[in-house]
Amino acid sequence: MRVDLDKYRQAGRIAATARKQAAAAIAPGVRYVDILDGAEDYIRSQGAELAFPAQVSVNGIAAHDCCGPDDPRVFVDGDVAKVDLGVHIEGCIADTAETVDLGGEHSALLEASRQALEAAIALVRPGTRVRDIGAAIQSSMKALGFKPVANLTGHGIAPYTIHCSPSIPNVPDGSSIALKEGMMICIEPFATTGRGSVVEQGKAEVFGAQRKLKAPRHVDSGVVDQIAARKGLPFCRRELARQHGDEVAERALRALLRAGTIHDYPPLVETAEAHVAQFEHTMYVGADGAEVMTR
Repeated sequence: MRVDLDKYRQAGRIAATARKQAAAAIAPGVRYVDILDGAEDYIRSQGAELAFPAQVSVNGIAAHDCCGPDDPRVFVDGDVAKVDLGVHIEGCIADTAETVDLGGEHSALLEASRQALEAAIALVRPGTRVRDIGAAIQSSMKALGFKPVANLTGHGIAPYTIHCSPSIPNVPDGSSIALKEGMMICIEPFATTGRGSVVEQGKAEVFGAQRKLKAPRHVDSGVVDQIAARKGLPFCRRELARQHGDEVAERALRALLRAGTIHDYPPLVETAEAHVAQFEHTMYVGADGAEVMTR
């Protein structure tokens, strides 16, 4: 399938601006949900759509934390806050993330993730083995005294598909997979002060669905239509509740989960005492190297 680079570039520009605006707005006392709403409103104002709900994961939560309909949480001084968002233009996806250090005490941790990402991007070209990218990420972080989260990876992207092959490890693994010209990939090194792995923990606010949604007949048709309109891309509880009310949304989610029609993405958590930083870019694997879409 031919890659429509112009659409990926457009999605990348919008995603980069949304990410930068969101990161700049994070401050003590600001509500998590206001950051997410602001990012999503901006994306839609540019004529684009969400590739997945915007997410903010703080301190030891590495990824997949998203706000519910009435989320009261606010940022506090000392937080390490990660903003992760995705944009698509007619299915062409840009996925990007950035970390904000609200206390100024974790600048080295952020730099470890940032430098690891740049070291990985420098290796991107046809024929590069993904395990060599993982080795570069690990080595870059180790030089600054940190470790990568080993069980989180970067990934390929495809039309209306946020995660596909190849998986881009953050540590050297045994994979023999090599990059090919024409791939669209996301690289996202997670640097941690903790053990170097995450587990699913806490209430899921983000969900995935089959591209062709087959829902039980008793599920509210408006909810089903809203999920189906995402064309298999992830969605969140908040958007359903705002459109249909909390009770209708909860009832529909329970029924769809029981039927196996949708699946959930709980937060991914390091140790409670850990801090995790993440930076992420989407890029095209060109003949001469990476074209980064989300600078």
